[in-house]
Amino acid sequence: MTAADLRASLKHYLIDRWFPACVSPDGGFHQEFDVQFRPLPTEGRMIIFQARMTWVCATLGMDDYAQHGVRFLRDHLWDANRRAFRWSPLRDDEYHAYAGAFAIYGLAAAGAVDLAAEAFHGLEALYDPEFGGYFECMESSGQVLLNPVGGKVSDGIGTPLGQKSQNSLLHLMEAFTELYTVWPDPLLRARLAELLDWFRGRLMNPAGGQFGFSTREGVGIPGSVSYGHDIEAAHLMLAAGDVLGVDCLAEAVTLGENVLAFGWDEVHGGTFFSGPPGHVADRRFKNWWVQAEALLGFAILATRTGDQRFARAAERQWDWIRQHQIDSKFCGWHENVSEAGVPVIARKGHSWKAAYHDGRALLFTARLLDDPKHAELFQAGA
Repeated sequence: MTAADLRASLKHYLIDRWFPACVSPDGGFHQEFDVQFRPLPTEGRMIIFQARMTWVCATLGMDDYAQHGVRFLRDHLWDANRRAFRWSPLRDDEYHAYAGAFAIYGLAAAGAVDLAAEAFHGLEALYDPEFGGYFECMESSGQVLLNPVGGKVSDGIGTPLGQKSQNSLLHLMEAFTELYTVWPDPLLRARLAELLDWFRGRLMNPAGGQFGFSTREGVGIPGSVSYGHDIEAAHLMLAAGDVLGVDCLAEAVTLGENVLAFGWDEVHGGTFFSGPPGHVADRRFKNWWVQAEALLGFAILATRTGDQRFARAAERQWDWIRQHQIDSKFCGWHENVSEAGVPVIARKGHSWKAAYHDGRALLFTARLLDDPKHAELFQAGA
């Protein structure tokens, strides 16, 4: 695994395939692509995809495309009255913290700091002043959804109403870290520090990994461990700690070690999807975003600790991705692959599958390997 290999893969199999094919003259980014990366006529404009692609363009220096994404977020998804982002131009029944997080993430990276800051302040409507953290969502009226209503028992990302999710809090932490680097606001810093504390404390499961959901009060609710979210949490905690000056390496290492113990496939390579705390994985397929987060997470933990276990896992994770997750014929990454490496044929692009997880993993891991000391570490771990 070398920086040149990762950048070549990023360019050939992802960026050159996505762009300019996904840039719509009607605004925003086209989301739906079939297995051969041909655009599909059934189309939407979901905020997660739009914001993620805006972030990708901004981070890779594709400024014209990034501003194309900013315009769509601002003109079609932003509700100035509610100070929140819609799920899509035609859907304003639910304003979600997860959606707001990705919008802030993309806008901050693209230099639209004023709108990102306004969206951050708008999220205060979902802040829990009593127990901390953030509620998941609110209705268009501004009423926070805490109890089942009208047959609705869960929100747009599947969180039971009234609970708080690791997923939303994770991406709020990610977005606030990005925004804080360009807008060091005192309230933003306080909210980011509080989110980091949630991940260092309340969400840590003594049985292993992190709780996927908690009560409003922050009491973890037993359930499966999501290895992808846990290894992602490990490196996003470190990023948040870096901007705050907080040492959270011990907690990040604990999460990484748990993924290695129960979510890592020592036989074939790659990282399983989920499993019960303290036991081997029971959902053993290889999902594309989990593999991406594992590559980056293991690589960052290796460089922070010098631990050969993480360096070896990162090397083998890249081998798995290169051999099985990447579609060498039509480009892109297969969404799901069996435990042994057989791809499940599915779309290359949709509302939840952009160039964010895989693109970020390749780019940021390559940046780590630009340091000769790090490159030597991974060569020794191979």
